[in-house]
Amino acid sequence: MRHVLATTLASLMLLASLSPALAQDTGLKISNPKAIIDNASPENMIALLSDMGVTGAQVQENEGTKVVTFSDGVLPYAFGFAGCEVKPGKCMTVVMLVFVDMGSAGITPDMINARNSDNFFVTSVKTDEKTIAFGRGVLLNGGVTRENLALNIVVYASLVREGIKHFGSQVVAARNMPSTVQNLSWGQGQVRPVMPTPQQVRAVMKAQDFQPRPSGRPGATW
Repeated sequence: MRHVLATTLASLMLLASLSPALAQDTGLKISNPKAIIDNASPENMIALLSDMGVTGAQVQENEGTKVVTFSDGVLPYAFGFAGCEVKPGKCMTVVMLVFVDMGSAGITPDMINARNSDNFFVTSVKTDEKTIAFGRGVLLNGGVTRENLALNIVVYASLVREGIKHFGSQVVAARNMPSTVQNLSWGQGQVRPVMPTPQQVRAVMKAQDFQPRPSGRPGATW
């Protein structure tokens, strides 16, 4: 299966290790990289994802909540939109989410809190007894370049994968399992990424408060 986002980030990291200046000049291979996006709309996100090589992105809607969904390899992504009541015709924040069913892994609040204190680029939220949501919000108010938003997406994708492995290793350590089973693989066994419904995306976004404040800044930083 294709891993477009992970492959893109790996290429950028290799380029940066060889020549930081070259990496800055080359950037992501997308059209109009310096064009400004100031509206977190499904149409803008699907256009950017398609330009990045992602296929199958589509819009799902439920009770007025629009969510862009797609899969990269075995990981299903859902991008929601917040701050849509502040400026007519625009949404201010894109919220990137991946939901993972950990089965009977036994992820504790302490594990979640410890992970969040060590990583401020992606926030982990326990949505129920078995499921963790990995999220990142990007504020587009005032405009960001297509290149900047694309880089946010590929970095987020890499950190989600690291987060899944991290929680898997935490469970192994907590249960005193042999080291031979420490490398848990999502998509198999009890660790299973799941595509959330628009209702689930809306619930997480509401709980985390992504509505921008009067200052224009979001209520929560992921």
